[in-house]
Amino acid sequence: MNFLLYFSINMSRIRLRGLSVKRMNKNSGFTFIEILIVLASVIFLVAITGYAYDGIKARSRNDMRTTAIRQLQVFVETFYAQNTYYPTRAELNNPSWQKANLKNFKESYLADPLWTPKNADCTVNGNPILLSKPQLGCFGYNPTNNGISCANNAQTCDRYTLSATLEDGAGVYTLRQLD
Repeated sequence: MNFLLYFSINMSRIRLRGLSVKRMNKNSGFTFIEILIVLASVIFLVAITGYAYDGIKARSRNDMRTTAIRQLQVFVETFYAQNTYYPTRAELNNPSWQKANLKNFKESYLADPLWTPKNADCTVNGNPILLSKPQLGCFGYNPTNNGISCANNAQTCDRYTLSATLEDGAGVYTLRQLD
């Protein structure tokens, strides 16, 4: 048993292979090593918690994106039920058109959870707009007529794709017209 360390503990001292170390007095406090171990443990726990919290926030924003895309789909399908065609992207991005054609629609429905008015790619006059293809912070809406993009109001759109880019490599969430 030479390779094993023999510990014997009594009330006044700790023996480790013949070496004796006096126990700390109750009033002497913590050693530097003990403080370092506690500090390292706390830092480790904070790091793990922070990482998990960021993942939870990203999943929450992804849930908000999918809910927003479904809500947009309800408005687009309601418009289709009343008019037998889908709105163009220009129409859906126009606040006057929204007010006249989509009851209870709010411009904020076009905003991704990460959207800010500083996001020049999907902002006009400080309001969110839909892009032809989504990117993080911006939703996508691509109406088509027989597979060709509906670029202007002269065309009637018979299909569409609504989409949002999800965080954490989760891909793109896409909804198409109801058939």
